[in-house]
Amino acid sequence: MRVILSVLLLAACTVPGQSVWLRPGTPTQTADIDLATCTREAQTALPERIRIATAPRVTIGASLCEGPLCIGVNDAPEIFDYDANAGHRARAVAACMGAKGYGLTQLPRCPQGLTVPVQNQPFDIRGFCVAQGRIAAPR
Repeated sequence: MRVILSVLLLAACTVPGQSVWLRPGTPTQTADIDLATCTREAQTALPERIRIATAPRVTIGASLCEGPLCIGVNDAPEIFDYDANAGHRARAVAACMGAKGYGLTQLPRCPQGLTVPVQNQPFDIRGFCVAQGRIAAPR
């Protein structure tokens, strides 16, 4: 579930539109099932592997110095965690979807509330957009 959410969040951050998996003529429901299957397989093969890392924190300012301005390294490092398998999972999903004949396509986001979801993925994507992660046609 986290992988699907991560993929959707990553796609939502893409500018100027949104990335969607496209195989022309495929029913939307089939495309959703194929993506869920590939995501589940990738999650099973490459589960989350949370790692903790540190990085030095660079401080610019007067609060740590006696003089009016100083540049230095604070001795308290930045601590963060990350999933070491996230990139591998994304590549596994891409390989799985590619093997099923899909290609990752960029489409613009639809205007809010002015769309009709498509039943089958279009052969010609001109004029189509993405609403709630699905290919749609503006009204």
